[in-house]
Amino acid sequence: MTPEAGGVGRRERGSKKVSHLLWIPAGGAVAFVAAFVFGDLLRLPVDLYHLIYFGAVLGFLTFYARTTELELRAWIGRRWGWAVALGVVGGVVLARGVLAGPSTPGLSGAALAWAVAWRGLAYGAVDGLILLAFPWVVVWRALGAEERGWSARVGAAALAWTAILFVTTVYHLGYGDFRSPKLVQPNIGSTIGAVPTLVTANPIASPLSHVFLHLTAVIHAPETDLYLPPHRHGGSASSEGGR
Repeated sequence: MTPEAGGVGRRERGSKKVSHLLWIPAGGAVAFVAAFVFGDLLRLPVDLYHLIYFGAVLGFLTFYARTTELELRAWIGRRWGWAVALGVVGGVVLARGVLAGPSTPGLSGAALAWAVAWRGLAYGAVDGLILLAFPWVVVWRALGAEERGWSARVGAAALAWTAILFVTTVYHLGYGDFRSPKLVQPNIGSTIGAVPTLVTANPIASPLSHVFLHLTAVIHAPETDLYLPPHRHGGSASSEGGR
């Protein structure tokens, strides 16, 4: 697919350069600092921390999109039907992984409704954007992968997968309990969750899968010490704890 056919790349400034890849560590740094300072050091109430994290991530992504003139509608519009379908399939796979783990006391009523909206939908979407969609977009643009042959696209997808795991690792290192062998677990999740976007070349597919993971964790194991960080050991997820 050419840029003209796909509507992507005609005005996007300076994206087809190797130096464009420097946006990846920048994004990882933003996520890490938010997690480390506000989630780990200051130990803010979890929902307040999430608000700050959302602001930091969405602010950075907006800055990136405007600075590099990202044609967002064109990127989202490509193969969107396949993106939604594979996003749902990936989400089911991730949800089954959560359900295979232990459950914790559940939420109910208004607390459940709030957790579903805030920690499930909002947190899942923002996490999915910075961890899964953003690294892929940067690599795809830097290498001009959409305009190249299949072998080049496969190589770009492999590099994007590596970038996704890099950002996932850096971000989770911001939380004290993930500075341990447990760090491998979110990388397993991102390895699986990255597949829908890597296959469809659409940035909405993998964040959709990630929302499924968060929603399942909120319902099945709201006091989890694996998903929905930061974790407040000794407290319940409904009041203190919240990938």
